[in-house]
Amino acid sequence: MSPLLLVAFGAVLALAGAPRLAAAGWVSRAPRLGVAAWLALTAAILSSALLAGMSLLLYWQCAHDLATGAWHLCLDALAGRHDDHGARAIALAGLAALLLLGARVGLGAGRQYTSDRTLRSRLRLLLRAAPPEQPVPGATVIAYPEPAAYLVPGLRLPGRPADIVITTAAVDRLAAAELSAVLAHERGHHEGRHFEATRWMRMLAQAFPWARCFRLGARQVDRLVELCADDTAARTAPRLDLARALAALAGARGPAPDLSLHGGDALERMHRLLDPPRPLPRLHRAAIASLCGASTTVPPFLAVLERFVVV
Repeated sequence: MSPLLLVAFGAVLALAGAPRLAAAGWVSRAPRLGVAAWLALTAAILSSALLAGMSLLLYWQCAHDLATGAWHLCLDALAGRHDDHGARAIALAGLAALLLLGARVGLGAGRQYTSDRTLRSRLRLLLRAAPPEQPVPGATVIAYPEPAAYLVPGLRLPGRPADIVITTAAVDRLAAAELSAVLAHERGHHEGRHFEATRWMRMLAQAFPWARCFRLGARQVDRLVELCADDTAARTAPRLDLARALAALAGARGPAPDLSLHGGDALERMHRLLDPPRPLPRLHRAAIASLCGASTTVPPFLAVLERFVVV
């Protein structure tokens, strides 16, 4: 029965939980918690599928009717000690599910790695052509006709100050206070390690392009990390300066579609900067955090539940 429960739990999260989370209004008031919720939800969906496949290898009908849900541990069947063709078929189905899951995750990871490598290679070419004197402390300036600012983790080159990249057009267009706010925003991405969350979600979306829950998650996490970086920047830079910088860079297409100042929903970000939302009450935060934690523990609980149920 545990594979059926795991599949049902994962399906409920994917078909109902993901759309509800995408439409939730509280995430804009607590974007960090929203990112954590998406990570927990997708991890629960993926672990449900993984544990369901593993359970099919371990549990199957031996003596009772399948409809009763009484499945028993029967490892000997894998070695062919039982002449139960139904058990072997179920075990093979579990093995096939695990292989398919592993292949899709590997494919998604490979595509994400290739995309990141191509992006870094393109930017390294621009960086090597950049002037040795950098007019912006804490950032690397590259010659590019469109104004843009990015955080590209792992881009460091000898003699270059940071993974924050700003184009010459952005330096020319932004005032000093606005440029400082831009740097604070990109440092917020770095401090929050937002690139890890976005890479994870994009990898899942590429591995399972037919799964709407992962596509939704990738878009929502891309949106929420920008809100997180805005909130971090607002602690040290005036919100108005950051809003002006966002307006100045809106619509520009830089050389790298990564963690950039003009990412996410520009209208939503502008509204939040000029009219900050009320923080989410502490009790609500605790309840949501508890729900996120519980969602990740349910799949392993379901996987071992049957072993403690007396049939």
